[in-house]
Amino acid sequence: MIPPRVLIAGNGDLGSRIADRLRATGASIRSIVRRPRPNNSDLIALDLTQPVLGALPDAFDLLLHCVAPSVRDELSYRAVYIDALRHLLDAVPSARRLVFVSSTAVYGDHGGARIDESAACRPRDFNGRVLLEAEALAQSCGRDALVLRLGGIYGPGREMLLKRVRSGVPLLISEPPLYTNRIHVEDAAAAAAHLITRAASGVFNLVDDANTPQPEVLDWLADRLHVPRLERSNAPLPAESKQVDNARLHATGFHFTYPDFRAGYDALLR
Repeated sequence: MIPPRVLIAGNGDLGSRIADRLRATGASIRSIVRRPRPNNSDLIALDLTQPVLGALPDAFDLLLHCVAPSVRDELSYRAVYIDALRHLLDAVPSARRLVFVSSTAVYGDHGGARIDESAACRPRDFNGRVLLEAEALAQSCGRDALVLRLGGIYGPGREMLLKRVRSGVPLLISEPPLYTNRIHVEDAAAAAAHLITRAASGVFNLVDDANTPQPEVLDWLADRLHVPRLERSNAPLPAESKQVDNARLHATGFHFTYPDFRAGYDALLR
């Protein structure tokens, strides 16, 4: 079911891509941004980390919370994921559907085991703990909630692993190995729009089909870039390791454009 009126909190790379896909289905889209942008009536400039009651029209069918902090610390995470979500819900009480963009970081360490959406969430770091708290808020707010747990996003402008390979800094090796659970930004946007238009609810993992040990990914990238493979060094502590399963997403009929990192990075490097 296509949501006719959608309000997106966040108009960054992922949010704008989801907006474009939903708009193509006939949905009416407005997006909240931090700073004003002239000559675009679809954008609303608001700071959602502060109360905004009365600042938004209560005329939306679906709310999509797709924002990210500009600073990686617990205070910023709480402001963006918990305070902003609460303020958004308070400001638009009539919207019956909510989509919250979360992360596979909520799972924490599972010793390299393969896990699905039913796995226990035991994050060690603040980012996973805050996101898990925000998920609980989303699922208890009285709306029809869809939670998207995204793996590491890569694509144009998101070149962390490419920079890592080129850095030459030795790679820390742990046992069990650190698995990468990634998704191309185009597939992330497509999967989100796919689930939204099908009125899906509950929790979905948004990762591609290739849960791969990080050293294997970095070695492949080094060979592809014709640079030396990174030297290895033993990690002082085991990393949070898990293989995140995407079978529930596949069961909805979704098909990846980039089903593994090789397909995605080949397209990126071309």
